Amino acid sequence: MFGAPIVPGEDRRHGVSVAAQADPDRWWFGIGEETADHEEDGARAQITQQYVWGITADEAQRSIWWGTVGNVTGGGLATVAPDFADSGLGVPLQPWDDPDNVTVEFSASYNAVHGVAPTMGPVGDAVPAQVWQYDIGTGVTVERTPTAEQCPVLRKVAGLRAAGALGDVVLIGGIETTTEGGAQAGGIVVLLAYRASDGEFLGWRRFPQWNNIKNFVVAGGRLYFGVGLTEPQGQCTGSVQCLQTAANPFEFEEVGRLGNQPTYFTVHRDRLVTGTWTGTGSEEHTGVYLSPPLHRLGPETSDEWRLVFSAAQLFPDPITARSMVSFAVTSFGGWVYATFGIPSIEPSFTRHLAAHPEIPRETIPDLALAYLKSSPAGVVYRIKDPGEANQQVELLYGEERYWVYEPGGVGWTLRDNLLHQKPSFGSGGFGDRWNDYVGWGAAVFRGKLYVGTFNMTKILRDITLNPATGVLEQVLGRPVSALELAVLRNVGFPDDRVAGQVWVFDDPDGPARPLTRTGFNNANTWGIRGIVPVGDEHLFFGTNQGWQYPVEARDDPPRRAGWQLLRLTPGREEPSWLDSLTRVLTFRT
Repeated sequence: MFGAPIVPGEDRRHGVSVAAQADPDRWWFGIGEETADHEEDGARAQITQQYVWGITADEAQRSIWWGTVGNVTGGGLATVAPDFADSGLGVPLQPWDDPDNVTVEFSASYNAVHGVAPTMGPVGDAVPAQVWQYDIGTGVTVERTPTAEQCPVLRKVAGLRAAGALGDVVLIGGIETTTEGGAQAGGIVVLLAYRASDGEFLGWRRFPQWNNIKNFVVAGGRLYFGVGLTEPQGQCTGSVQCLQTAANPFEFEEVGRLGNQPTYFTVHRDRLVTGTWTGTGSEEHTGVYLSPPLHRLGPETSDEWRLVFSAAQLFPDPITARSMVSFAVTSFGGWVYATFGIPSIEPSFTRHLAAHPEIPRETIPDLALAYLKSSPAGVVYRIKDPGEANQQVELLYGEERYWVYEPGGVGWTLRDNLLHQKPSFGSGGFGDRWNDYVGWGAAVFRGKLYVGTFNMTKILRDITLNPATGVLEQVLGRPVSALELAVLRNVGFPDDRVAGQVWVFDDPDGPARPLTRTGFNNANTWGIRGIVPVGDEHLFFGTNQGWQYPVEARDDPPRRAGWQLLRLTPGREEPSWLDSLTRVLTFRT
């Protein structure tokens, strides 16, 4: 009566369709049992490939390329386990099986027990990453993952986190599995190269001197990317690398030496701007760096990059400021739009508990208050004339006052943000407390700025407060009744459709508006990291989630496991039945 069924990932109202999506790739028999790569009796189908992580369009803009990472829930919890241990809380590393959402085995998995890469210790749910190509003209998707003979090191790669293109070459960057580094864990960098025109695999290189990679950018006919350094070089813990020609896709020169790892990039007024994550051994706060002019970029000017704004200039609590990282930076309307967020949800929370043992933590309300006060929602701000004497910084979405923990019996107090500004448009997370990252991905398309988020709602509801996982019991070190968890789920998170979001700034003078708050009608999608424009014709979104089930579309709410590549095509918007009814009634009136 009210139109076609909702397809997870499809939003006809905004012209968004599913271009490609992950399919079941593993069949599971039980915790500790060897899995199968094909359907077998007695086995449950799983989708393990869950993130479109690194994503790019080739230079000719004929196809979209991306790399994946799989079984993110188990890998993520295992990676942050040391932070929980340091805080004095219980470490949630007991396996669970929830056939409605996800199965997590940690070190009990068959692959972990038998040393099958890319698993490593508690990161026992890791699976090999994949490479995919989508032809924009034909709509055909082809897997381009190299074979073990072509790239033997790929079996050690936990995920493919970055992608970029120059000329007829596409580079995909990944990181090997690691159990160190907590929420900002990286791993030795591996680069794969492809010929874009025919998809041929050109080779690979391993770079043990680099321990993380996140994004690429093209500027002035060159391809740039940032890496963390495995060993700090003085105050330098991050490096900007440059590929000058596609003729040799593994020959780079260093053009930037930074106090932290450069991650997201934008080109602004003939300079590169990059946000940073904490580098190995760094004492510097994360923030935004500005390069020398593009025509001067080279090894001889690698020390001339300047930190123009940092988290220490916004957040009054020193632990919160240290826990922040910079997500997307985007040139828009004469400003650099920039963001702050807390990676992997927990670092500010666990670091506060570790530094201040007197903070109450015995009950669920204790933990909730400690988290809410230590870990603000994602922040959007912008910078005018970065690096100049007249530089301006404006807080767009954030808090006028942030919580600060003061020891000595004082406890939590509210203090003005260090810009002493009231946010221009609203509170952090675009007004949604559970948007932990804002600007996980961002791009300008048809004169509008699109910003993707990472939303925690389903994680809190279906992992933390889910009796099937036992996570909260392990953290507290005591039993928690299913009734108590059900009440908290229903009171705290009553709308199970809320998911990863995309917000749009239509112009630099106004606030953002939501394009989707529901993961484009897929409640399993907790975020959108990849946003890739192709001219003025298409905008692609790469989705992110951590669920293996359901493997087929469900409508309770609309959801489906696995990554999706979504395609927004202007002019293909379809009004909803409610829009159509409203128009008819308005016309008749």
